[in-house]
This record gives sequence, structure tokens and C-alpha cells, in this order.
Amino acid sequence: MTTQLTTETVGKGEPAGLTPKGEQTRKHILETALGLFADKGYQATTMREIAAAAGCSLGLTYRYFSRKEEMVVALYARTAQELEEQVASLPHGTIAERYAAALEGDLVRLAPFREAMGTLFGVALVPDSELAVLGENLQELRAQVWGVFRKVIMEASDAPKPKQADDLATAFYAGYLAFLLFWLQDRTPNQQTTQELLSFGKDLLAKFRPALRLPLAGKQLARLVKIIGPMFGPMGNV
Repeated sequence: MTTQLTTETVGKGEPAGLTPKGEQTRKHILETALGLFADKGYQATTMREIAAAAGCSLGLTYRYFSRKEEMVVALYARTAQELEEQVASLPHGTIAERYAAALEGDLVRLAPFREAMGTLFGVALVPDSELAVLGENLQELRAQVWGVFRKVIMEASDAPKPKQADDLATAFYAGYLAFLLFWLQDRTPNQQTTQELLSFGKDLLAKFRPALRLPLAGKQLARLVKIIGPMFGPMGNV
């Protein structure tokens, strides 16, 4: 029987108690696995192959990851933590500037794992998969990333009131996932079309932000979030 991913497994990044050498070994195994996922596909890759490619015994590999699913969750947790750290150091600026900077920095960090993430998205988009990015098992990680986008908004020079910031954070999280999917599918040289989309989105958001002061625009945003909130909100799940 497959063991369900638990809240102890999800959202904590590196396990507590590892020595620096242990952390490095775990990172090496994870990055080796991601390379194999990119080359062979997630489903076709076995734990034995990961151990062999990493130059580790199978027993040592199981010590750090009891199964492949934990490796995928570790990648999710790692990217969420790195995004959180980046946003904490973002300079003061408008919402549009800060959101665009957060997305651009995320693409730079994820670029080495782009092919692996492309194969994993097939699993991540299956609603009943325990690795579904919008599924119940990853609720804590979604809440973490949602909180990161709320920080982008609330620490901006044009930050709105807290309730509207909550609504924007939900919309931003949905936009972030759609943007990543677009990036993974972009086959233009150096993903130039993705960069154009990012620039367009930044300009559009800068023009849209003043409109949110109008009651009608605020109501339409709230209406949108009422629809997508159960899926993309901080506590939403499918």
C-alpha cells in the first residue's frame, strides 16, 4: 500500500537534523533524480536507477527519500522557500514591479530544472494524483506561496487595503501557475515569448492597479476570487 504524503513531509524543505554533508548528499540525490526525470520521464525512472546515477547505495537513497513522490515534494518545497527568500529581499516598488521581479527571479532559479518540471507537470495536473499541485496534500505549500505573493503586494508602494490584498494574492497565485505552464511549453529561443509575456503583464498590471480604487473594479476582482478562491486560495483544495 502506498503511504500518503503527510503534513510532516510537505512544505518543510530540508529535513531537520541533517549534517551539512547529509544536506549535500540529499541535494545531490534530488538533482540526479530530476535529471533522470527529464531524460526518461517520471513514471519510467526507478529508485534503483536514481541511486546508481547518484553513485549512492539504494539503502542510502531510501534514507533520504522513501519514494519518488517525496523527491517531487522536495522540489516543490525548495522552490517555494527560494521564492520566499527572494521576495523578502525585493526592493521597495510598485506591485507591478515587485510581482514581475518575483516571477523573473523564479524563472532564473528554475531554468536548470525546466525539462524535469515539464515531465512532472503531467503528474502535477492530474486532479487525483497525490502530487497534484492543486490537491489537498500540497495545501500547506500553496498557502506558503500565496503568503509570498501577499507579501509582494502588502510591502509595495501602492499596496491596497488588506482584504483587497488577499484577493490580489489569490489572483497572483493563479497567474503564477499559468505563467509557469506557459514557460514550460514555450519553444521559442531562450523562451523569448515568455519574457514578452512577463513584460506585457507588468505593463498591464501597472495600468490596472489604479482602477482597483474604483468600487466596480474591486467588486469584479472579488467576484473573480469567489470563483477561483476554492482552488487557488490559501486554504483551497480540489
